[in-house]
Amino acid sequence: MQSCPNRVKRTGVKFLLPLFLFTLASHASAQALDGLLSSPGLWQSPRQGFAEQHRDLGFYWLSDTKDRAETHAKGLTLFGRPVYEVDAAFDAAKLSGLTISIYNRGDAGNMGPDQWKQLITDTVASVSALTRAQPAIQGQEASDAVKAYAINWQTPAAEYLLEYSRTKENKALNIPFRAEFARLQITPASRPKSFMEQALAQDAPDTTFNGLAHVKHDTNGDVRIETVPMVDQGEKGYCVVATAERVMRYYGVRVDENELAELANTSASAGTSNEAMFDSLKKLSQRLRVHIRTIQNMDVQQILDLMRDYNMRARTKRLPEIPDQGEMLDVQHIYSLMKPDLLKDVRTHNKAGVDRFQQQVRDNINQGIPVLWSVMLGIVPELNAPQTLGGHMRLIIGYNDQTNEILYTDSWGPGHELKRMPADNAWTITTGMNTIEPL
Repeated sequence: MQSCPNRVKRTGVKFLLPLFLFTLASHASAQALDGLLSSPGLWQSPRQGFAEQHRDLGFYWLSDTKDRAETHAKGLTLFGRPVYEVDAAFDAAKLSGLTISIYNRGDAGNMGPDQWKQLITDTVASVSALTRAQPAIQGQEASDAVKAYAINWQTPAAEYLLEYSRTKENKALNIPFRAEFARLQITPASRPKSFMEQALAQDAPDTTFNGLAHVKHDTNGDVRIETVPMVDQGEKGYCVVATAERVMRYYGVRVDENELAELANTSASAGTSNEAMFDSLKKLSQRLRVHIRTIQNMDVQQILDLMRDYNMRARTKRLPEIPDQGEMLDVQHIYSLMKPDLLKDVRTHNKAGVDRFQQQVRDNINQGIPVLWSVMLGIVPELNAPQTLGGHMRLIIGYNDQTNEILYTDSWGPGHELKRMPADNAWTITTGMNTIEPL
């Protein structure tokens, strides 16, 4: 398990959750991607059977909708260099794009400035050789969540876009150099628009997100958002940024977890805190056209209140109490001292807390707004999830009042699209709830 610091001062106002890492097995032994990219029929690749056809490269479907396939397979290479992730997107019937992670700090670790410069130089030369086209330097790409540098190549068959980002060293401010990410996006060549298409595009009205259109009411009582894209965080402790990426993709905002990791100063080994992620998103809220809202947040006083209530109930049952924790509160350690059944009894003793939690879920899901749900794993039993104690972020995407359940999803790829949990268990493990909402 990877985790981030989770100690806070009693007088502090920030609560840092450890971020649980659910490591997925590599899907296949891998090989070079060069042959796939140079295939003359690449953009005629049918969606049906794509992952199965390219299983030797480790591709697997992210969800049952089969609109995106991904590979994190070990040993993938492009131009003789390691590749850490490939995302394949599809339109109705065919392949519509490939995004290749040439470097990201979460998977590859830190890289020095000389290595970084060489990586970018070699990649530019390799793409130029592959495309036999001259690179066009775009500079910083303002449409991204972070202002990545961009270089593109045009061929009759495809468009290639290399985007890369690094934090520049500033000795005066004691900021070290840090490589962030480099990715190569490949899409079919754009067909020139006719004069009629251009005129229609200019006169087209602005569209706004309609959350209600994404809410499905099933006959079994489920009320759920069924169109949240899946993201597989792979072996990185990126549950916060992966969850945020899924919501942004759901709203149609172009962003990925590596950009969000850079914004939030995420550590590959430690993940990031809720506060850092949402503070970063708030700064970009106008550019990303979203509003960040906190529904619940377990602050220092609430931790102390929980310890007090737990100890009162422990005394009545002649069970060990949680000793005074001193100046620094180690949240995960505090939870490790609690007996799960007793903690659940404390959290659900006042039914108003569970009712309020369920109503907050209903209010958001009914509007098509998924809830970013911070939890402490290892407290209640869960199927297909680690039982080790640790902080984690997932998405609430629905509810069922008939069965009294919360419907949720984890950013761990296929098999984790839709899960269920009794509402009292869900409230017991809750440590925070936030939303990212479209403007």
